[in-house]
Amino acid sequence: MIESPKNIVLIGMPGSGKTTVGEKLSERLGYTFIDTDQLICELTGKTPRRLVEEDGLEYFMKVQDEAVLSIKDNTCIISTGGGLVHSEISMNYLKSIGFIIYLDTKYDIIKERMDSSRKLVRTAETLLELYNNRVPLYQKYADLVVNCDSADPDTVSGTILGAISSK
Repeated sequence: MIESPKNIVLIGMPGSGKTTVGEKLSERLGYTFIDTDQLICELTGKTPRRLVEEDGLEYFMKVQDEAVLSIKDNTCIISTGGGLVHSEISMNYLKSIGFIIYLDTKYDIIKERMDSSRKLVRTAETLLELYNNRVPLYQKYADLVVNCDSADPDTVSGTILGAISSK
């Protein structure tokens, strides 16, 4: 079992299931659920996308780090924004306070899940470029990689619980 109390941090691409799986894990473990994008909204009154559009990517990254560094609780499930993995400061902090799980999902599945209603914080990169740039970073920081290609959120959360209970 992971040392208790310790946070569980979910990383992965948008559409990989971080929020859905995170909410299921928090219910099953009785942990508090924290979404870093929601923390950014609470700090700024703006969605991450709007923050980037109005104030720039550099400012967004600064606010994102502030939001992550404000997490002081233990026994939380933390769902991160997909691009958080680009911040070494935030990722090192999360690694120091939690067990990082990469929800690994193939590009074709991510693309399928991303419909027009989904608003991504993007630079000029395509979704495929974002995916290719981020996957090595997700793998670098992960304490555990869970394949989410064909699994529903209940199965994924069960897999995670099984894996962390054996650690």
